[in-house]
Amino acid sequence: MSKDLLGRRTFLKLAGGVFGASVLSYYLGVRNRIVPTPDETLPDYADNGLGFPVFRGPYLQKDARLAAFLFNADIERLTTLCDRSLNVSESFMYKYVPMTSNIMLVFADMLVSSRDERDSQVGLIPETEVSFWVLTTAMQKTQSGYTPHHLAWFLPYLLVDEGNAIATGREVFGFNKLAAQFQKPVQIQKPEFTADVLGFKQFGADSIAQKEHMLALSASSSADPTRSSDPETIKREMADKLFGNIRAGLVEFAARSINDDIPLVFLKQFRDAQHTHKACYQRHIEAPLQVETFHEGGLFPEPYTLSIAALASHPLAQNLGLNETSQTSISGAWMRVDFVLQNGLEVS
Repeated sequence: MSKDLLGRRTFLKLAGGVFGASVLSYYLGVRNRIVPTPDETLPDYADNGLGFPVFRGPYLQKDARLAAFLFNADIERLTTLCDRSLNVSESFMYKYVPMTSNIMLVFADMLVSSRDERDSQVGLIPETEVSFWVLTTAMQKTQSGYTPHHLAWFLPYLLVDEGNAIATGREVFGFNKLAAQFQKPVQIQKPEFTADVLGFKQFGADSIAQKEHMLALSASSSADPTRSSDPETIKREMADKLFGNIRAGLVEFAARSINDDIPLVFLKQFRDAQHTHKACYQRHIEAPLQVETFHEGGLFPEPYTLSIAALASHPLAQNLGLNETSQTSISGAWMRVDFVLQNGLEVS
């Protein structure tokens, strides 16, 4: 029996086939690992009476139509990406390392609003997102070295079609949100889409940024997906595939941790105005993403194909360890849910 297969079976045996936390992170909540900072120690945010476009949290994503697909990636590339994007200071409490070589692509079309008493009266903002998700292990620094502490989802790339979402995501949490234009699917059950960005095919002193095609997701067949009002089948299928390539030495830890709460993790930073190669603020932020209502969902019986263009300004395939041309999904699911991005917590 191969080491990979043995590791996968060991994990499933230890986990008992029960996944209390959804692979798609819509049943998640953060543990109180760090004592929150008392708000009286912070200055008031100066928003001139209205926080638009940077609303106060928490944030409701209503009637979210989601499609998620798992792809095989190169774990060494993912490790390099985490080191470059998250593990940037020896003073940080946690070092985040990829748990598995599988990554998740998520398409989301939804209505976003604030749960704050004041900002909730502004209204709902339509938003479309395409994001890549990497499941990481937060390794805590100890006197004897680094020890696995908890799991966290890292979103290295998140494309959005709405400027307010970019402002809020980057300023409040540290989401690496980038502007894009989408050709969206009519039905989430057939989530074929394309994404265009303002970018560069090649860098050069005289190069001019222009609209470039970057991503395309297409179905390999016309087979209809399954449909169910029970999310457990979806969670089990996606979890089985996601944890098929667990990093060596983390099988037992993953089995113990999968029923814990899994937050999202960000590197929130701001470039210093005077010393522009320095950051005037730089911290890890973790925040829970919690489902409120599961309406319906299902699985895609056939794989989808993801194509990524080679752009110097958006080297997604290279950084994520994906094929430079196209790759086929190993699993996929769709769902309609309402979920909330809760307030974040500074952990480093």
